[in-house]
Amino acid sequence: MYLHIGKDILLKKKDILFILNYEKINESKLFQNFLENIDRKNIIDISDNKKKSMIITKENEIIKAYISNISSITLSKRDLKF
Repeated sequence: MYLHIGKDILLKKKDILFILNYEKINESKLFQNFLENIDRKNIIDISDNKKKSMIITKENEIIKAYISNISSITLSKRDLKF
């Protein structure tokens, strides 16, 4: 099963670790430390400067972060069962 997160990007649901509200996490120092430890090439911004959510995945032992313009609530309603 896949989840569409915008811009024709589909992620395997089994690879998704978290779907987070971007505005809330952006305020967190702990999360800023987390982002500093991710290789910059593994942060993919597809939001068109309308950052609403961040999807954290683990794909082949590599942690990636996708920034989307689709809200975390909408993404979670797209048949994700956490």
